[in-house]
Parts: sequence; structure tokens; C-alpha cells
Amino acid sequence: MILSRMPESQRRFSEYRPQLPFIANAWFSYITWLCRRIKPKAWRFYYDRGLCARLALYCYNLQKGTACDFRFISQLHEQTHLYFTKSFITFEAVNPADRSPLTFETCVKHNDDQVTHVPNLWWETHICRVEGSEEADYEWNDGAVHDYYKGEMPKWLSDDRQQRCYVVEQSELHDEKNGWLPLLTEFAFFTKWNGPLSPGEIEDCRPLITQHVVVETLDEKEPSDKLNAANAVFYISFECVEDPTIGRYRAVIRKTMDGKPGHMRLEVTCWSV
Repeated sequence: MILSRMPESQRRFSEYRPQLPFIANAWFSYITWLCRRIKPKAWRFYYDRGLCARLALYCYNLQKGTACDFRFISQLHEQTHLYFTKSFITFEAVNPADRSPLTFETCVKHNDDQVTHVPNLWWETHICRVEGSEEADYEWNDGAVHDYYKGEMPKWLSDDRQQRCYVVEQSELHDEKNGWLPLLTEFAFFTKWNGPLSPGEIEDCRPLITQHVVVETLDEKEPSDKLNAANAVFYISFECVEDPTIGRYRAVIRKTMDGKPGHMRLEVTCWSV
């Protein structure tokens, strides 16, 4: 059967892979091509796809209760559509408990290639699984998400609204188990500068300093557990050390999950203050 005519749910993930693997590693300053490790500057240009893979791993860790660490992308194949791109990514991670290596597969749908220098961007993971494991479900179940998390992005919190939300403690911002919080900040900064700067130039602006995070959620959890709510809105203040302009930012990030394995949606808006 011709691949392009086969329903996505019936395809094997391996059928999306390019014939020559290309590994872009924006965190270890090398890329791997044809099984050789080289040290060119080219890895910087794949920072945006690294964000996709790291979002997928965050989804996996949240759903599975694990703490796997991202290492690098090992294969990348993409389908470009009119309003979005689908990135099929194989990446390497490590289990910190015993340092054992793991290979993951993910599919991330995103619109940052189609629109640049706009106030809102979104990413949607459809798969995140250990290589060769369970079948994938590519269909997002929008009906499973509360209407509160749909429509226009929320405005910045007023003082009255903030009193009804959970203010993340500074100790939590620096806790290793919340290592995904800086990832949200990176998505915010990428959203602000996508277009005016290339992915490599955006990556060069790191590190980012997350200063203040407030979580708003309808999930009925204890206050300290709201940070890990499946559906939540994050209000983040941060600074950039190597900033192209003034360096202080605010971001609103809406995270939703439809309850299916490997499914997470991130909607992001960010502005300078």
C-alpha cells in the first residue's frame, strides 16, 4: 500500500524515517551523521526540533511518573502542511535511576514554521513512547478538554485572580524534579523571537532565568500538586542573560491534555516588559 494513502493509525513509525539518519544535538555540541560524531556549528539550527522532542518527553514523564533525561535527536522526518508541520522524531534519553539508555519516538504537530513573529504559537504531541512499544493514537480528542482551556489566550493575571491561583515557591523553581519548568520558559522565549531570529540565534540567547510562576487550574488538587495538573495555565516572568533587547519578559502558557497516552498541547504567548 502506498504510504501517503494509508491511514496514519495503521502506519509503522519507522515508515516515516528518512533513509539516511541525521542526528541534531543542541545540548552536546555535536551532530551525528552516518554513525560519525562531528562538531560543526550546524546543530544550533535544530534547536526548535529539540524543543519538540523535549516537550514530548515531558509529556511521557508526567504520564508515566518517570524522570527520563533528554540527550539528543537521532532521526527526523517531517510532513509540511499549509497551516502546520508534523515532525516525526526519534530521540535518545537516559533513565537517571540506573543511567540506562532509552530510545523514544514522538510525533509533534506545530505551527512555528508556517507563522513567524506572531503573538501565539502552539505545539501538540501525538506520540511519545519507547521505541517499538504501544500503538499510536494520532487523533486529538478536543471534547475531553474543558471549555475553560479553549478560545483566546488568557490575559496576564490581575492581583484578584492571582489570589485564587497557586504561586510557585522559589524552592520549587530550583527543584530538580521540576526541571521541565525552564522548558516552558524556553518555549516562551522561542515564541517571542521566532522569525526575527533563527533557531540557532534563539538558542544562543540562553540561559533564561525563570523568576516567577503562577499556576491556574480547574483540577482539584492540593495547592502544591497544581504544578503537575494535566490542564493548567502558567503565568511566567523571566529574564534573558544574552538578550537582543531589554531582557525582561512575561508569558502565558496554556497546557492541555486529552487523557490519551503521549498527548499534550502547549499554546504560548510572550511579550517584552
